[in-house]
Amino acid sequence: MLQKSLQFAPAMFEVALKRRGRTRWQWQVCDRAGRVIMQGFEDSRPAAKYRGDRALFLLLLTAGRVNPEPS
Repeated sequence: MLQKSLQFAPAMFEVALKRRGRTRWQWQVCDRAGRVIMQGFEDSRPAAKYRGDRALFLLLLTAGRVNPEPS
């Protein structure tokens, strides 16, 4: 019963920022299970946050168009 309710749960995504070295920041968009969907590197934390948030927004924007309902 619990397994069926998880199948219909809405998708959840998270933007993670990780410092890589002194001047590099990695951003990742992960799903509920922690799998990386998108990632990239930037030279500053604000730039990495912007790119990660932008990637999440674009993912959410296109998510409804991936499997359109039949007419």
